[in-house]
Amino acid sequence: MQTTPSLFDRWIARPKHRWVSLIAGAICIAAPIVAAGLEGTLPWLAESGRWRGILVPPTIIAYILLVAPVLANMESRVFVSLRPLLDIDETALRQLAEETGGVTPGKEMAAFAVGAVLALALNVQGVIVDYSWLELILLLEAVLMYGLLGVAIYASLAGTRVTSALLRLPLRIDPLDVTPLEAIGRQSLLLALVFVGGVTISLLFAGFHPEILLQWEFYVIYVPLIIVPLLVFFLNMVPTHRCLQAVRDRELRRVQSLIRRECSALVQRMEQGEEAAPVAQRLPALAAYESRLLEARTWPYNTTMLRAAFVSVLIPGGTMISRIVVELLQR
Repeated sequence: MQTTPSLFDRWIARPKHRWVSLIAGAICIAAPIVAAGLEGTLPWLAESGRWRGILVPPTIIAYILLVAPVLANMESRVFVSLRPLLDIDETALRQLAEETGGVTPGKEMAAFAVGAVLALALNVQGVIVDYSWLELILLLEAVLMYGLLGVAIYASLAGTRVTSALLRLPLRIDPLDVTPLEAIGRQSLLLALVFVGGVTISLLFAGFHPEILLQWEFYVIYVPLIIVPLLVFFLNMVPTHRCLQAVRDRELRRVQSLIRRECSALVQRMEQGEEAAPVAQRLPALAAYESRLLEARTWPYNTTMLRAAFVSVLIPGGTMISRIVVELLQR
């Protein structure tokens, strides 16, 4: 299904020339290092350990440029997987996606602006107090990083609205086969892993010490980044679970109604002394089908996905604890 591409899709997730994004990421990583070298502060950065901090924004920017196409491909796979289940033409489907997603250039720019303002509030003091080309580059890259994060969060939440709208349509779902909906589970898991990966990268590179846990800036930055993957994961998974559960329960009620009818017919035939073999042969098949329905999955993930989701939640916390332990041992 082709929808009107957003600015994020056009320039980052689905660029015409992939090498442009790779070059942009390389420039972002190289710029602060080159600036520090020209200003003669590179040895001090290496000795003081601040080199970790200056690599956070460019590394996160390069990370976003790298994973955005993967997320876009996963979104396309969700539509491809759901398309055979939908009784709706392409035009109506495209209109539904655009109306429910609501991704517009104006909203994207607003999301970028929110991130940019947050970056300025957290980092502009460094430029004012100790102006240098390095500080200016770090400020600009922080603005770009937070702006891209704002757009990525907005686009991810908009994508969950589209999926929820599709799941509210009449779907031809086999309650014993959730394979077509596993693409939603994989997309949800990938989105969570992408955000967790960004948090982990920033924790690895950022200057970290135990006292940082007492600073409000730490929670302003990391609490949203931890909440968003959980929010995106469940905003996609819960509607899918409800859809699968409704289909399963509807089929279960139908089978149980047939079982009751067959049981009643069996008793009636036995009371009348008639041959009950045909009815008796159908009951085990219906009972077996009922048993399979009761055991049917109503969540679009398997054990591997669940294990990966659980491990991904532990990674940022483990990284933070490791950094704290290392800092304490070095003192």
